[in-house]
Amino acid sequence: MKNIIPTILILTPFMFISCNSNNQTQLTDEGRVRIKSEVLSVLDQIMKSTEVGNFEKAIEHYANDPQFISVNISGEISDYNSFLESNKGFFDVLDHQTFDKKDTKFTFIDSETVILTYSASALATLKDNQQLKVDPFASTLVFRRIDDSWKVTYTHESGIFTPVVGDSTSTE
Repeated sequence: MKNIIPTILILTPFMFISCNSNNQTQLTDEGRVRIKSEVLSVLDQIMKSTEVGNFEKAIEHYANDPQFISVNISGEISDYNSFLESNKGFFDVLDHQTFDKKDTKFTFIDSETVILTYSASALATLKDNQQLKVDPFASTLVFRRIDDSWKVTYTHESGIFTPVVGDSTSTE
């Protein structure tokens, strides 16, 4: 009887841990492939919208949520509304831009949360015909499945903007 009480005391925490274990099912390879395809489709929609300067379409996939966080290229941390304001200012002067995607990495947190990190270079043409090269450019986006669609809940961008200067030796 003396050995039973210490044994029960030792085993009790393990029983509680096992009973309260996370019941989320492991993400299968097929699930990862499906989620990757869905998230890449959303990223492509965002990129295409930003390339043509369509602000409203570009932000459709960002979650208007109190927990939304953005870290922009300048290192400023903002909430959803400040993120919109900041990006609207850029889109107001943007004519179009092109991205050359270089690499894409996925981190699967669970079946509802994915971290997508990609690198690219970009060429932005402003409405005054000034061009800006962004190289390198990298972005990390946290996507969450909200109401059966993937939404960005966190974004962190980094890049180097360089003005493209015309050739001064040109004789046009």
